[in-house]
Amino acid sequence: MTLPQNSGAAPLVLASGPGTGWLAIAGMLTDLAFETDPLGRFTAFAPGKALGQPAAQLLGREMASLVTGPPGEEGLSAAQFRSIVTTICTECVAWHGRVQLTRPDGCTSIFRLSLAPRIAGGSVSGTYGVLFDLEAPELTLPDSHAGRTGDPALRLNSMLDAETGLWSHRTFAEEMSRRFDRLDVEGQPGTLLYLGFSRAPAPMHGAIAMRMAGELRDIIRPTDLLGRIDATTIALWCDNMDHLTGGERAAKFCTQLPPLLPGNAQVTVGVAPRWAGSGEDTSTVIAHAIAALRLADIVAQRATGAPASGAWKVWQRD
Repeated sequence: MTLPQNSGAAPLVLASGPGTGWLAIAGMLTDLAFETDPLGRFTAFAPGKALGQPAAQLLGREMASLVTGPPGEEGLSAAQFRSIVTTICTECVAWHGRVQLTRPDGCTSIFRLSLAPRIAGGSVSGTYGVLFDLEAPELTLPDSHAGRTGDPALRLNSMLDAETGLWSHRTFAEEMSRRFDRLDVEGQPGTLLYLGFSRAPAPMHGAIAMRMAGELRDIIRPTDLLGRIDATTIALWCDNMDHLTGGERAAKFCTQLPPLLPGNAQVTVGVAPRWAGSGEDTSTVIAHAIAALRLADIVAQRATGAPASGAWKVWQRD
């Protein structure tokens, strides 16, 4: 068996700030992003599940224990993998190659694995790693060719909304659900905001959605999620945000966004917090956001004076 080669013997100088903020971004671009200690034991993961199971179940486990490569060109044994991790940490080099890993259900898959040394205090303290599942089906952008039924920008079997480039309704819900396990482990809340502009004329919906998406991209945090739910609703999920901060953001959106939107479109916002350990799944949180948005729409419709400034509501248990 021929081992995959490392990227070279030249030492790497890596910038390494405190925290694991890079994981949130890498997790959206790969099938799994993680960190290990010098012995190859998992110490941190991107938000969501790891190889199909809660990340907390893999923390502290040696990655080599998942390697089940058979003999042959694709094979890589656990002992060989440990040797690679040791080389990375002692010689400060990067490595990439193919490995076969065992999933929680007992099935195996071939992954493309890249590892790089993690620097802390001037010395190597472990590795950064990303995995790409080579056997997973590829996701494609929406096909907007003529002849399709329905609005191609909003088909739920698409990964992205074609008009705004935001996550589609289905993909947004999947990405949001990946955050719940980590937030429960950390004891932190999260908040879903539904931003609506249903009172705007229908011919303007596309232009308003695109402009709103652009404005929100400029002001949200890197770890926040944006998605387009339907023609007149954009969703924003925020980790580590409670109902009070969510209400403050909603109030600002209602006053600051309309002057930036076509036709000075009125904005209403529904806020749905999710508390750690609540057991609420994605569909429940979304239902709460929809209910809060409807209440905000009712308040906005009843408001007097011109121009109406919009309204926001926070979902609360009775």
